[in-house]
Amino acid sequence: MNLPLTEADFEQLSWHDCHIWGIALRAGDADEGDWTSDLVLDIDYILAWSCPVGGSAQFRVAAASLVFHGVTDLSLRIEWDDLGSPVALHGLSIDRIEREPIPNARVFLDRPYFRWRVCLNWPKGGEIAFGAVGFTQRLRSNPITTGRQHLSLQQRNALPVTQGQ
Repeated sequence: MNLPLTEADFEQLSWHDCHIWGIALRAGDADEGDWTSDLVLDIDYILAWSCPVGGSAQFRVAAASLVFHGVTDLSLRIEWDDLGSPVALHGLSIDRIEREPIPNARVFLDRPYFRWRVCLNWPKGGEIAFGAVGFTQRLRSNPITTGRQHLSLQQRNALPVTQGQ
């Protein structure tokens, strides 16, 4: 069963070297009473690393959705062109995800509220920052073992989708 991971699991999780394939905003319509404000990251989540001495590294990787809920104050800072010449788009790579409690937050008064930072390895110095109450992460495919820390576009397109997206 593909139970979602949540902010309660944060301390046990690592997104180091996970690739981001897409960023989406889910903003509800307040006129219809829908106050949804989600930030969705389409990622390749690394479930396990195997780095034997003298052998090739292997990774268990699955396509996943990492959805932050109750998002405010979104800031995206991602620049590919630091050399003054064209650089083709490619997957973003996460260095780490940080969170810091926001005392006296003026939203979601019934629960803790955090400032989140998704710090990127690539492009170097990139960052996605925002406020949010928490997240859910759910695998969208069965994991595969590969010699790379991410799936290729062809691999992602060929993966069977699991239940419970």
